[in-house]
Amino acid sequence: MIKATTLKQLFLEENFWLAENTKDTITRAVKYFVAACGNREIDRIEPADGERYKGWHLKTHRSKTTANIHLRSVKRLLNWAVETRGLIESNPLAVTKQFKSTRNPVVAYEAWQIERMIREAKSLRWKAILLAAWTTGLRRGALLNLTADNIREGFVFVEPKRKTGRTWPWEPKDKEIRQVPCVGLLQRMLDALCADCYYPLLSPKRYGTLLDRSERGILAERCRKCPEENFRRTFVQIQSRAFGRQIGNFHTLRKTFTTDSIDEGLPAHFVMKLTGHSSLKTMTYYLASRESYFAMARKAVEKRLLHTVKDGHEAPKHEAS
Repeated sequence: MIKATTLKQLFLEENFWLAENTKDTITRAVKYFVAACGNREIDRIEPADGERYKGWHLKTHRSKTTANIHLRSVKRLLNWAVETRGLIESNPLAVTKQFKSTRNPVVAYEAWQIERMIREAKSLRWKAILLAAWTTGLRRGALLNLTADNIREGFVFVEPKRKTGRTWPWEPKDKEIRQVPCVGLLQRMLDALCADCYYPLLSPKRYGTLLDRSERGILAERCRKCPEENFRRTFVQIQSRAFGRQIGNFHTLRKTFTTDSIDEGLPAHFVMKLTGHSSLKTMTYYLASRESYFAMARKAVEKRLLHTVKDGHEAPKHEAS
């Protein structure tokens, strides 16, 4: 019978098409499983090992979220051993439940905050990146992998790319082709940037570097997913100039687009198509509660209370037993 590390190797060899970050997560999950439970033969893994694995994460100061990600990865391997290879009769960790963890509240930017960030961005390219994220809701990778041919007819088209003389291989995270309306100001910015670079949201120098690496077959997947160098550092610098500190991350712009679209009355299923979310349930994790909502809720409660007092309603008195 094969051991856990061998199972991981077989799985990755057969599923070579998986994204590199997925492969890395699976590799790390098995490494930690071996550290917690030993590199035992898979038919000797027991349900108790699942709890031991979860506990190991906490003892080594890893978060419950990280533990859940790694537990799902090991479960996936064992399911593959059962369903695809028939190496074991059942998944011994099937009964192991994930940690329940408290979710942080979803945060969205206010319009004035985004306007200030755009004003503090030093280049037209970064102004366009911020405006595009705010008005299209596209992921960072989708924005940075836009080409001049993806901007047409008043829309931004998210489309996969293959290796050519002008592009490198890239696929959208959701594996779907979709289109998002492009507002006039963004269209004019992108048109100006396209005059200098086929990938308008990359600098010409960076584009040339990545294209050369792609032609030589040494372009790493992480560069295809985030082609811009020092992306996070530049975004943090913009926020520091705008607010004196970091108040959110780049992905918050995507949450802002989702929240604003729902607030403005767009059907939820249409917003899901624009953003490329896998389900309506997933999209709810992107909906923020703005300060104005709490003010409206407070006003509504006070109004109900006022009517109750005005109409002379009283709480029912308990009858003596």
